[in-house]
Amino acid sequence: MNNSRFKILSIILSYVFFIFVIMISFNAVVPEKDLRVLETKEILIKKIDNNFSRDKNSVYEILEKDNHESEKSAESKEEKSSEKIEKDGIKRDNFRIQFASFREKQKSLQISSKLKEKMSKMSFGINLIVKEVKIKENQIFYRVMSERKYPLEKANSECEKLRKNKIQCIIIKS
Repeated sequence: MNNSRFKILSIILSYVFFIFVIMISFNAVVPEKDLRVLETKEILIKKIDNNFSRDKNSVYEILEKDNHESEKSAESKEEKSSEKIEKDGIKRDNFRIQFASFREKQKSLQISSKLKEKMSKMSFGINLIVKEVKIKENQIFYRVMSERKYPLEKANSECEKLRKNKIQCIIIKS
């Protein structure tokens, strides 16, 4: 008899304890009516659409080229362009080495200063400038390029040296 009373008492106590835990949980989950809620009145995250147009002179095209493809195409381009330039036996210095092109001037200036530091450590004698270029309708790009103009062969050899040192570049006509 004593044993059955103990069982009944323990079952009743466990149910009472269970109901007590449920009540405490309910109060923790359901907030009070006069509880203050903090809300932001300003937008914290702003979405910016990056609509860029890819063309043959964009920095994205430079980065996506595979080294093997660029070596093969560089040789054939060099032959074709040297034929065009050598009309009447006159060679002109009107090619520059381009390293990057961005829509924001500040970003171009930052990349220019980083490249200057990197190239000074490797003892390349190339001075860099940031040039504003207008492309199509209201599109302005800021190109990081060499200050000096080179003949095509010299520009290709300089760019090849830079590529061997893991600095991406292309040759552009200025």
